[in-house]
Amino acid sequence: MKKTDSKGRHPVKVIFVVILAVSIILLYCIGTFAYVFAEIRNDVDIWCGGAAVYVDESNGFVWDYNGDTQYDLDSLTMLLTCLIANEKLDPAEEVTVTGSAIYPDDPGLWLKEGEVTTVDALMHLALMTSDCTAARMLAILTAESEDEFVKLMNERALELGCTKSEFYSVTGRNNAGNYCSAKDICLITEAVLESDYLENILSEKSYSLPATNMNEARTLATSNLLLTGGTTKNLSGVDITIKEYAPVYAGMKSSTPGQKTVAVSAAKVDGITLIAAVLDGLQASEFGDICRMVAYSSKLLQPYKAVEKNTEFDKKAKVKNGAVGKVSGVTGEDGYVNLLEGASASLILVEPEFYEDLQAPISKGEVIGQAVIYLADVPVNSVDIVATEEVKEGWIFSRIGIPNSVALIIMTVLCLIIIAVIVLTTLVRKKKAEAKAKRQERIREIARKQLEQEQSARERDWPYRH
Repeated sequence: MKKTDSKGRHPVKVIFVVILAVSIILLYCIGTFAYVFAEIRNDVDIWCGGAAVYVDESNGFVWDYNGDTQYDLDSLTMLLTCLIANEKLDPAEEVTVTGSAIYPDDPGLWLKEGEVTTVDALMHLALMTSDCTAARMLAILTAESEDEFVKLMNERALELGCTKSEFYSVTGRNNAGNYCSAKDICLITEAVLESDYLENILSEKSYSLPATNMNEARTLATSNLLLTGGTTKNLSGVDITIKEYAPVYAGMKSSTPGQKTVAVSAAKVDGITLIAAVLDGLQASEFGDICRMVAYSSKLLQPYKAVEKNTEFDKKAKVKNGAVGKVSGVTGEDGYVNLLEGASASLILVEPEFYEDLQAPISKGEVIGQAVIYLADVPVNSVDIVATEEVKEGWIFSRIGIPNSVALIIMTVLCLIIIAVIVLTTLVRKKKAEAKAKRQERIREIARKQLEQEQSARERDWPYRH
């Protein structure tokens, strides 16, 4: 009897063990507590397949895991799309959305055919909401077709040193076939952040999309919750709270069709810019991965203050159409480099590079150039140079490069010359008049004497003279 009961209970135990094992596996893959099982990969707890952290101020990677492995890039592709478009297009330009830019299966359509908008709105839509129509419109405006634009993308990627990237689409969405490594997307992001305009978009927490002929005004929100904090869902549908992460100041994220996530964020730590990329990650885990990557990489930094705020340079910036021809500048903030192991501070050089097209008026504090920081002759960082004084528009002579001070000297000299010429001319005329008067006086004197002589002769010859 006991033997029979024992055999009857055995399958129940097996089923229980199997269910428990399956539950643990599911929790490991998609559950609320997935972070508990995160693996230590190169000393950092991360979930993703590939990751890298790039240090802008030393042009090198401080940490990576499978950094050269190719993964689906999804809508992070639009970083490169916007980088190229921004070099060709004016953000203020008005555009009309064409039907060729709209695909029915695009997720989250924000734009309609015939809608009149701006390049600026397209940029915000692409970088903040991963809108495919916006990305295609940017490609069409830049290169007339997506195919031609893709050629530009692959060419530019190689220029940036991206050797593990392949682009077949300007959006990266819907299994487009775009592939990239974590290291490559860091290099692309670095180039994007060199544009103040694009950096500002990636740093915005929200943006008011202006009303158009087909849509009312709408509000866009950043996809990177490290900028704002908020709630997102993991693969099991459970809400995950993400806290705002202060070092992060820019970035974007996306989810691939295979329920994986990709994300890139820029963080500023002790004056050093870290660009952290996560590819092939788990839903909602990419934010934690980036935080841990940044925290770990921060310990590996060796920040060195290469130039202090308010440093003035001997060289001055040339100003066109100004009351003065040059204006001095100072650094607007401290500038740092990350000294690589074994590197010496003696290898650091700071050189001012002023904008060539500066035109008056210029206000005090306006950016007039960049202080470029070199490490072993390689530019690794730069900080703004701002004007130390106001420069007003000059007189008409400034149009030909003559500032007011020089113009005043020239006018003074010209006035003195004119006065001298007038005085000299007057004196010459006066002398000529005096000489003429003297000649005429002499002529009259001679004539008078002749008359007197003739009169005297007549008197001597007069026959009736007594």
